[in-house]
Amino acid sequence: MHLHYLLSKQHKSVVSTEGILADRMSVEGEVWMGVRFPANQKSKLTIPGAFGYDHIRTGLDDLGFFVCLKKRPKIIDENNKLTIEIVSAGQALRKELKVHSTDMQPVFIPSILDLDDPFATVDISFEADNPGLDIFLATSRRVARDSLYRLAKGTGVEIGPGPKPQILNTVDTQVTYIEEKMAEEWLSLYNDAETEIAWSADNYKIGKAHDLPVADESLDFIFSSHVLEHLYNPIGHFKHWHAKLKPGGLILGVVPSAEGTKDILLPRTKLPDLVAENETNSFAIPLEAYHHWVTHHQPHHSDTEQVAKEYLEKKFSIHVHVYDYVSVNDLLLHCTENEGFSDYRIFYKRNAKDFIFAMRK
Repeated sequence: MHLHYLLSKQHKSVVSTEGILADRMSVEGEVWMGVRFPANQKSKLTIPGAFGYDHIRTGLDDLGFFVCLKKRPKIIDENNKLTIEIVSAGQALRKELKVHSTDMQPVFIPSILDLDDPFATVDISFEADNPGLDIFLATSRRVARDSLYRLAKGTGVEIGPGPKPQILNTVDTQVTYIEEKMAEEWLSLYNDAETEIAWSADNYKIGKAHDLPVADESLDFIFSSHVLEHLYNPIGHFKHWHAKLKPGGLILGVVPSAEGTKDILLPRTKLPDLVAENETNSFAIPLEAYHHWVTHHQPHHSDTEQVAKEYLEKKFSIHVHVYDYVSVNDLLLHCTENEGFSDYRIFYKRNAKDFIFAMRK
C-alpha cells in the first residue's frame, strides 16, 4: 500500500491525525516513500477496512513496511515507539516496536485469525509515540525504468507518450510516437517548452494502439507507459503488436499497480474477463466498462448509468482494467502459452506505484 501517495492525495482509504505528512527518506542510495509521524506528540494513521484489500487479505504479516527514526538520535530514547493495531468489533490486537535509530526494521502485523471474528470489518492502525524525534514509516520504493529504456533498441514505437516521450532517438534507437491527438492539440494543452522534445521531430504519427500505422514484422520494440490499463481487450492488442514485431521483438510496459494507486479500492481484473473480451474481437470500450468505473470512482452520482453514457460519448479516458503484478503475470503467461510469444519477465517492488515488464515474440 503506497501510503505516501494515498496520504498526499487525501484518499479516503487512509485516515490520519493532524501533523502526519507524506515524506521521503534516502537509505543506502535508495529513496523510500512513506509517512512521517511528528515528534513530541501522539499521532495515528488508520487504514479502515484494510483486510478488504486483496494484497492485505492474502495474509502477509509485514506488508512490506519498515520503520525508523527520521534523524539519528544523540542518545537512545526507550520511549520512541510505534504501535501496530488491528481492530474489529471492539476487539484489538497490538504489537509494539521500539524505534531507536535510523536503521530500518520491519513492521509486523498481528494475525487476523487471532481475532474472535476474523471475517468482520478489520482496521489497521499505526500509532506513534515519539517524544524526541520524528518517526518515519517507509512503505514503498520507486521502480526505476532504466532497464526498460536499455532494452528499447533498434526500430520501435512508443504508444501514447503525450507531450513527454520516454524513449528518445539515439544512435541505437529509432522511435516513432503513436498518438490519437494531432501535435497542434497537444501544443494547445501544454506550453512549448514541455512539447518541444515530443513534437519537434518528424517521428510523430496519428494512430491507435490496436491499429499501429507500421508494417508487419518491422519493429524491434513496442513501448508503453500507463497505457495497458486504458485498453479494452488487451489480449487482442498484444496479438496485433505481435504481428508488428520482428522475431525476437519486445513489448516493454510500465503498468500502474493497484496496491500503489487510488485503484486500491477496486477489484482486480481477472484473466477470464480478458479472455472473454478477446472473443468479442472489439477494441471499443463498452458502456458497461464506463458504468463500472463510475460506480466505483464517482458513486455520489444519482444516475450512474446516465453519467456513464455521457463519458462514453465523450470518449472520456478511464482505467478500463485494474492490474497488479499477479494479474499481469496471468495475462503474460496466457500470451506466451496461446498467442505466439516466447517468454516474459516482470519486475516489481511491493507497494510501488507501478511495475515493469518485458515480453518477447
